[in-house]
Amino acid sequence: MISTPKNIRMIHQQHQKKPSRWMLLAIAQALMWLFVLPIIVRPYWPYIFGSLSPLKAELVLSYTVPSVYIAYSLGMLPVYYLQHPFFEQYKVQKDQPWPWRHESLPVRQKFWALTRRTLKFSSFNLFVLVPILVVAKCHSARMLGIPPMSFRANIDIGTDTDETSDYLSAGWPGYSEIIMQQICMTAIHEFGFYASHKMMHVYPFLYKYHKVHHEYKMNNALAAQHNHPIDYILSIAIPGLLPSLIMQPHSFVMFQWFLWTMVANMDDHVGYSFPWSPVRWFPLAALTDEHEFHHSRNVGCFGSKLNVYEKLLDGGNRHYDAWVAKRMM
Repeated sequence: MISTPKNIRMIHQQHQKKPSRWMLLAIAQALMWLFVLPIIVRPYWPYIFGSLSPLKAELVLSYTVPSVYIAYSLGMLPVYYLQHPFFEQYKVQKDQPWPWRHESLPVRQKFWALTRRTLKFSSFNLFVLVPILVVAKCHSARMLGIPPMSFRANIDIGTDTDETSDYLSAGWPGYSEIIMQQICMTAIHEFGFYASHKMMHVYPFLYKYHKVHHEYKMNNALAAQHNHPIDYILSIAIPGLLPSLIMQPHSFVMFQWFLWTMVANMDDHVGYSFPWSPVRWFPLAALTDEHEFHHSRNVGCFGSKLNVYEKLLDGGNRHYDAWVAKRMM
């Protein structure tokens, strides 16, 4: 059989794209996020946000981002520490040892120094920069005449009535609105990320900030938020704020989208190609090891959660396909 890029990709996608019991688990997680999470969260929404001003409510909502980062990183610690064969079979760079277990002392020392830098960068970005950006976003929205985000929770789940025709004045959104908003926000964000990420690589005066993120040649969960603050603003924050300003979603939809986007971002950098990942099983999803390739080779795969813009605007990931072929050989 001749190994074409298409054949190589089909063979290599077996972990995250091949139908299996793990794919069923991934789909189940995605369906729970989409249909069950609204039911679970809705009763608590007014108690959390009811007494807060719109600005304070958005600040509280923004802490979804560091919460997912911390929880995901802590959850991965036993996996990294134990290195059980069950998990190691899904490691992306199987030919390389984890840097904290490398036989070379300088490599281990370099890794721990990088980890300390990561904790400094991520702490500043998540707990100082994000609140500043949320305040700037709220003031910008007010100047543009965009109403504050809705935090109401007074419409039954799954219903679409005349009251929901004006989305901004409505309470809790129905499923059709949730699905529509999630699709549109994801498409907007992915294009913003793809465009800004590619510019960070193309222009040297921008890459000098983005190269900090590429200090990780082998990803682990901490790498997800290892960004210079300038890079964080341009390639993370602005693409993340655009969907909110354009689509003006209900606060729960924003919370739900934050969860999905953060899990996808963590999955990009986890270093494992888990077949039960809820953000990788569907046709347009980019694979975990596409971003791993991007870190290790610093070329191509500028998208993240989706590879649709890579296909439309770059004609695919030829560098990635060649990398996969070499590893398989």
